[in-house]
Amino acid sequence: MSESQITKLEKAGEFPQRFALTNRTVAWNLDEVEAWLDKQQAENTGRTPDYSPDVRQRKQRPVQERAA
Repeated sequence: MSESQITKLEKAGEFPQRFALTNRTVAWNLDEVEAWLDKQQAENTGRTPDYSPDVRQRKQRPVQERAA
């Protein structure tokens, strides 16, 4: 996940809060992060994310559908 996504989830209370180790270094509690991961995995069982865009909606050179 990106830093910005983690920050959004933290602010929304949906991800464990980071804490400062030094003035320039932050960390998360491993047990809390692992519990969050377990929860995500349990909630997403059986779902396959669709990351690919619909190529037929391209603005330039749309892909032509093949005849069956």
